[in-house]
Amino acid sequence: MRRNILLFLSVISTQCLANGMQPETSVLLVNESKGEAGMNVINTDNYPSLLYTKIVDVAGSNKSVRLLVTQPVVRVEPGQTQRVRFMLQTDKPLLQEELKRVTFEGIPPKGQGGNELKVTIRQDLPVIIHPAGLAEDLMPWKQLTWRKKGDQLEVSNPSKYVVRMVASFTALPSGKGGVLKQTFLLPGASFTVKLPASNDTQIEFYPASRYGYKGERFVATIQ
Repeated sequence: MRRNILLFLSVISTQCLANGMQPETSVLLVNESKGEAGMNVINTDNYPSLLYTKIVDVAGSNKSVRLLVTQPVVRVEPGQTQRVRFMLQTDKPLLQEELKRVTFEGIPPKGQGGNELKVTIRQDLPVIIHPAGLAEDLMPWKQLTWRKKGDQLEVSNPSKYVVRMVASFTALPSGKGGVLKQTFLLPGASFTVKLPASNDTQIEFYPASRYGYKGERFVATIQ
């Protein structure tokens, strides 16, 4: 009993603050025609923090396409909004969209009294880089192809656009669910998953919009 009371007092004396740095949008869009982009990040905590910004290449992405953070580390006061700028570097004009990720992490100062636990929150967002000569397509998931190969289902992206979606899907008419290996498909990429039932002819899934929102239900035909 005494141990439980001490543990309870220890918990309530520790303040856990975990608001952190909040980006204004859930996706960073970069247009090659502009060569740069920006993202507003607000420090929602009541103390100053160092904002660390980092670009991460995803598996299969073109590493010759570079996105540089002009100010990787900057001090942000409580309640202040910091504009983070990005510069695009390419060896040649882009022919298809590229996908990267950007992380924003606030590193708080060390506590003075020792009874305050400040938790760092890392925001991990997708970055879509759009070629200057490529028309916009707000529904690129319609270009995906779904093929039955034995007891496997192959999903391919023959388009020049990055397609993002919720990992879970429903096969029809069986109504059985499945999970994709990843939540994105790069241009020209494909992967296979287990087909829930051999008599299924359609796939129901939820794509992600260009701005990071969960889109409306979409049903694709299995070829």
